[in-house]
Amino acid sequence: MLQLFTFSILLVSTFVLVSSADSAKCGQTPIPPKVDARVVGGQEAVPYSWPWQIVLCSHGWFGCDLECGGSVVGPNWVMTAGHCVYGSTDDVSSSYFRVKTGVFKQTKDNEAGEVVHKVKHVHLHPLYQEEPEVIYDIALIELADEVTYNNHTQPICLPLHDNTTIVNPNSAWATGWGAENELGFPTGTLRQVDVPFVNYTDCQADYPGEITPAVHVCAGTKGEDTCQGDSGGPLVVKNNGGAYFQYGITSFGTGCAEYKHPGVYSRVTAYCDWINSTTNGDVTCKDASTYA
Repeated sequence: MLQLFTFSILLVSTFVLVSSADSAKCGQTPIPPKVDARVVGGQEAVPYSWPWQIVLCSHGWFGCDLECGGSVVGPNWVMTAGHCVYGSTDDVSSSYFRVKTGVFKQTKDNEAGEVVHKVKHVHLHPLYQEEPEVIYDIALIELADEVTYNNHTQPICLPLHDNTTIVNPNSAWATGWGAENELGFPTGTLRQVDVPFVNYTDCQADYPGEITPAVHVCAGTKGEDTCQGDSGGPLVVKNNGGAYFQYGITSFGTGCAEYKHPGVYSRVTAYCDWINSTTNGDVTCKDASTYA
């Protein structure tokens, strides 16, 4: 996450399973995130307080190297950006991917509750393209085994509607292990940043010919943004019922936290039908205004 000031939070976390009633709901945070303070540029997250956040990594001789972020959306499903898996969607190539759940320190392999999942299949949106603009930037990863929900791992809710949410002056939380600047390296611990939504007229002026409102969401301002390594990660908002919903998937941007260059995210509501059909109804979008 770019331009993040160092802000250490110490938390002793006890790993426990949650009740089946809690595990059936999405958008729950058994370990609450620290969202009462607005730190310019962002801050280190409370460990495991964004429990849907995953590490998409490439498996090799020396462990699992961070490729992108993503989010748990169902017991067998993870959502990420299409560009994170583009060119690696056949079963042979996708077998080199791993998904790590229950992670705070992405460089470690032995956190309490951390699970490394093998990938069964990668589903890239059929209309994904990189040129002349990045569009339909979403992929669903089908896992070979089922995710067990606990106080370190939970699914995020997906919204059915977003018109009253993704507008200024509203804001959302973005999370990831991305670099603190465009020349940097991924961070070891998960970070969070509160980013304001940018209205489409302003975003289209900042990115001429690159923004399609139907499938893009813009958020961020100078000093508050996502960066390299955050791709595929979630952009979330808490609803009135206390559940978090994911409105965007970190996609692209010019630089990191630059003036008049907000981050651009895939608009989750645009893909509800595709998500439902791809997962055979296992993952569906919900009405955030009534869900509790």
